[in-house]
Amino acid sequence: MNPQSLRLRFCFRTLWAFAGNLIAGVTTAKFASFLLLLLCLMAIPCVVRAQYTPDHPVVKDMVDRGVLFLSKNPAQGGGDSSFGIQVLTAYTIYKVEGDPDLPVVSAGIQLAKNYVEKTSVARGGFDHKSIYNMSVCCMLLASVSVDTFGPQLIQARDFFVRVQQPGGGFGYIDGSHKADSADISQTQYVLLALWTMAQTGIEVPEDRVMKTLAYLYAAQIKDTQGNYTGGWPYQFESGNVGQFQSTSSLTACGLSSVLIAGDILGVFRNRLAEAEEEDGLIPPAFKRVLVEAEKKRKGANVDRARLDNCVNMGLGFNRKNPYTRATWHYYYLYSVERFESFLEIASGKQNKSPPWYNSEVERLRAVQGANGSWGGQGAKDIDTVLEPQTATSLAILFLIRSTQKAIGELKEAIAIGGIELPSDLAGATMINGKAVSKNEATSIDDALKMLEDDKKSQGEDKLVAEKIIFSKDPSRRKDELNRFSRLLRSKDWQARRVASKVLGRSDDLDMVPELIFALSDRDTVVNRNAETSLRLISRKLDKYHLPKEGGITEQDRIKAQREWKTWYLELRPDYIFVE
Repeated sequence: MNPQSLRLRFCFRTLWAFAGNLIAGVTTAKFASFLLLLLCLMAIPCVVRAQYTPDHPVVKDMVDRGVLFLSKNPAQGGGDSSFGIQVLTAYTIYKVEGDPDLPVVSAGIQLAKNYVEKTSVARGGFDHKSIYNMSVCCMLLASVSVDTFGPQLIQARDFFVRVQQPGGGFGYIDGSHKADSADISQTQYVLLALWTMAQTGIEVPEDRVMKTLAYLYAAQIKDTQGNYTGGWPYQFESGNVGQFQSTSSLTACGLSSVLIAGDILGVFRNRLAEAEEEDGLIPPAFKRVLVEAEKKRKGANVDRARLDNCVNMGLGFNRKNPYTRATWHYYYLYSVERFESFLEIASGKQNKSPPWYNSEVERLRAVQGANGSWGGQGAKDIDTVLEPQTATSLAILFLIRSTQKAIGELKEAIAIGGIELPSDLAGATMINGKAVSKNEATSIDDALKMLEDDKKSQGEDKLVAEKIIFSKDPSRRKDELNRFSRLLRSKDWQARRVASKVLGRSDDLDMVPELIFALSDRDTVVNRNAETSLRLISRKLDKYHLPKEGGITEQDRIKAQREWKTWYLELRPDYIFVE
């Protein structure tokens, strides 16, 4: 029951009680005083707000209605603008449904593939939105399969390198603007495309990202005295001071771009990784790049103080200039979700239900059209500059926290097993700062002995995963891993569940075939644990080959095994899987 209903129920009960008292002889003066108090109670505003997340039923319903609108109302025409909308729509639906075979998604994938192949080799004749279109194409193809579309993504990366301006930014390349007039908005989209590639293991030239970061520093607005105001303009030409103005949308673009560049260069992600390692949630060696598929990154020499100062000035601009609803609202929303998600990385904390998200969910809920769209004729807040398909796509990407989802939500995606208080608090002790029952295993050897003993392992699913620390001695560590891998064939389902969890913490590619085997287990928990472990070892945190929810069929298991085998054989082509 919502807070307003509770308040009305309270007032009704109070009136009922008052009626009884009135019959008993309450005086007129008391009646007047009480009525005044009752009116005050009715006037109390509802201060309790729903705590929304992308998994909240209200949000999921909004998203489903929006996806249905996009599926039934594809962009018409074959022009530059229509093409971008089609690819953005496909990307949005794929981020929600995860199915590349849906008609709208499949059509968008083919359009994106063809566009990248054609545009990347062109030397002229570019359309007005070439940079935007190429960026969204990359985001779609990289999200679907870097294995399938790796060649196109590398072509796109090289294209961005070729068209990058000497100052480091990106702008219109169709001749409609000055050749050296870079665009904050387009720069943001290129960085997002490069970031998406980097997450899938494609090498992104750090020197080029450093040049873009330098451009963003220079573009941050200064007044006539040369003092930074904190915002960013739409376009920037070097040497001009005091003549540009900013808006909340443009500052969101600038902030987002700086944060994305910092993450590509390893600044912010390292902070989050350090926080996770301190919590014991991920192996110290964890990095979001393939160990054997690409060279180890040297790491750019980023001035963290300079970067932090730039971000803080941008945030300061926002505080001094509170956002008000504008025509580019949905574009702004997508940028806000992006920089807020990267700010969570910078701080080392991720908030599942932040205030900025909750308030906008309420607004989006109120203005969504009966046909599921936002911003169009069927909606209650017509956007005069964006097509309804674009506005709806951007609203959906905001609602599903698409950037946070792409980042991987490390707290959940990497944590193998929950961390919770033991039920027997009286018999608890502290291990690594966490309360643990004295009856639980306190070493990897104890845990293995318990799991290998069928009589002791039952009911002990929670006690192992978050406390496992493998030996630093190579031979002993290998023995521990082999014992856990043998448990994947145990008759005890609890032992198989624990083993499929723990092996993901090993950071050992030799364990991949064993985990692929575990995908054939008839226990769906073992299946999901095994895929989570594979995602962790492979550094492909947002790759799911099993259904994320619901049951798992035999066909699902076969498909997942095939996909993970394909990935492993690219790393170790000489490995032979025994069927």
